[in-house]
This record gives sequence, C-alpha cells and structure tokens, in this order.
Amino acid sequence: MEHFSIVLGLCRSAMQNGNPALRSHVERLARALEKEEQSEQVDALRKVLKSAESLQEISPARVVLSKASLKGELLTPSVVAPVDRETGDPLAEIVFPDQRRVERPIFRGQLSNGITDLLEEWRHVDDLRNAGIRPAWATMLFGAPGTGKTMLAHHIAGELGLPLITAKLDGLISSFLGTTARNISNLFAFANRYKCVLLLDEFDAVAKVRDDPHELGEIKRVVNTLLQCIDGRAEFGFTIAITNHEALLDPAVWRRFDIRIEIPKPDAETRIAMLKRYFSDHDADDAVLRLMAWITEEGSGSDIGKLVDFVRRQQAIRKENFSYLHAVRNFVQMSAHENQSQNRLVIGGDDDALARTLASDRTVPFSQEQLAMLFGCTQPTISRWLKKDNK
Repeated sequence: MEHFSIVLGLCRSAMQNGNPALRSHVERLARALEKEEQSEQVDALRKVLKSAESLQEISPARVVLSKASLKGELLTPSVVAPVDRETGDPLAEIVFPDQRRVERPIFRGQLSNGITDLLEEWRHVDDLRNAGIRPAWATMLFGAPGTGKTMLAHHIAGELGLPLITAKLDGLISSFLGTTARNISNLFAFANRYKCVLLLDEFDAVAKVRDDPHELGEIKRVVNTLLQCIDGRAEFGFTIAITNHEALLDPAVWRRFDIRIEIPKPDAETRIAMLKRYFSDHDADDAVLRLMAWITEEGSGSDIGKLVDFVRRQQAIRKENFSYLHAVRNFVQMSAHENQSQNRLVIGGDDDALARTLASDRTVPFSQEQLAMLFGCTQPTISRWLKKDNK
C-alpha cells in the first residue's frame, strides 16, 4: 500500500482511545492487506492491535466526579489567585482541566493499581459520606526527582475534572516576619472556597522539621499554621503534597496525610513501556527501545524524556545518516551524571565489547537477532563477537 507508514501512524493514534468501531476498521484493513499478501504491513497492523489491547487492560475507567459531592463554588477562569500583600506575587497558579491534559504516568503494576484505587475512592466521595465514612482527602507523593509526581497530580486533577491550584513557593515564602504563615493561610482559604485540587509542590520548603537547629523560630510558626490549614481543609476538598526530600518533613506533617505514596524510579519493564509510548509513531524497533531502557538504568522518567528528546533532535538533523546507537552514545557523552552508572561507562567502548555486555545483561537481555539489528551487522558477526569472551 502506498503511504502505508502514514496510515499506520493514523491507526496507532486512533487506537489510543479504545473505540471498538476503530478497532473493527483496523482489523478489516489487516484482512484486506492479508489477501493482497502484504505480510509486513499485516504484521505491523497486528502489533498495533495487540498494543491497543495491552493499553486497554491497564487503563482505568474514566473517572467522573459528582461536583455536588464537593463543598464550595465553581472556580472559573475569571477568578484571580491571591497574592502576597508586600510584593504582589501570586500565591498560586490555577490550571483548568481543558488547559492541560496530562497522560496517565506509567508506573510499576502494583503502584498503578493503587493509583487507580485512589481515583476510584475520590470518585465516590458522596458514597463514603452517605455511609458515614470520612474520605481520605489528603495524599502525599514522595520520591526521587523526575519520577512523575507532579505529572501524576495534574493527571488526577484532570481525571476528576477539577481545576488544579498549585502553590507558588516564590510567592508564599517571604522574608518578612509572619508573612509566610499569613500567605499559607490565605492560600488555603482561597482553595477552600472553591471546588478544586490543591497541590503543594516542593512541600518540604514549608513543612520542615520544627527543631532544625539551622532554622530560626519563624519555621515553627509556618509549620504550625500549615498543620492547622491542612486539618481545616479536610472538610472541604482534595490536597496533594509533593516532596523530593521526605526526610526533611516534620513528623506531625506525615500524620495529616491519610494516603502516602512513594513514587520509585522505573524498573526495566516500566522504562520500556515509557519508551514505547514516546516512540509509538516512530520507527524505533524493540532492540533500540531495549538499548534506551538499558542505558537509563537507575534513571527517572525525566531522564528518559531527555534521552528521547536528544535522539529525536539527532534524527531530525542527520536524516538518512542517523543511527540510534550513535545517538545514544552521543547522549551519554553530552549528559554526564554525578554518579555514572556502569552501563553509561561501557557504552562508549568497542562494538564487540558492548555487544558482549548487552548479551550478558540480566535486567534487559538482548538476543543475537536484536544485537545484529542494533549494530547493523549479521547474526554470524554477533556470534563471533560473543565467542571472543570465551577465549
């Protein structure tokens, strides 16, 4: 079929929403191409159909929250966020569901199931209240930087169909005595007035341990105010706090959050799933995706995003001279880490040495066929390289 690559890209995009009618049309196209003995094109469409099945299995049902179950007024774009009285800096940023649609972050299986359960619980706030059960309004997300905590908060707000009020630290924290505590009170009063999700990003900046010898007495006033505000908000709506430094938090702060979720760095299987999403409309094969998953060992979702952006830039510039292996090697050279992983240290070596390393890796194993595709050579050549290790 002429322009099949364009048709395939359209099929991939269309299948993302799980529409049965679209699936039926893609199956019809596959059967028609099968009659024409276009085996490669049929295989490509079958992969799209299989991928759509997997996505449908892990995707939760669309969450619809009854607005009547929440207290407060509807927040509209005409409403202006509160500001610091001294500087005029806004205390928060307001994002409405139709302004930023964020895909559901990809996490390990059990964690993904837990997030689905959280959404289901928040969806049924009115059922909980009718049963005399207090909803778990407050959630703490913690873990290493770049693991998708903020993205998850935006996704949750979008799934609930609620505006997200995100606290702005540069506006909240003030050098004037007592102003930070007052700003926190004003922010919570604003959020409690409306139906919304309140996001406290970089939470440790205002929730530090109160007996820290390096802090002045002001931090005690700030944390005490924060605790009172979190307690008060439990009667009004959802609160999500995010921190990369959970060890800095005051113990009393932890007790205010019914749900506390650690967001880990992605394992190999999760990294491959992330990369498949990034390259759904590109020609990266399984060997390339495995190489990228292998080189981002111990990396975060943010690290994977940076690698993908770099590779795509190289692809756009080099065109027919582009090589995925060459691009990944360049990325490693141009994105040094403070603590370089062993994988990053060996990728710049000779092809045969790298092939032996990949073939023996237990976390992201490579077959000889995948290695041949990756290095652009034959399987006998790969076999000869691997035998060097036994001499």
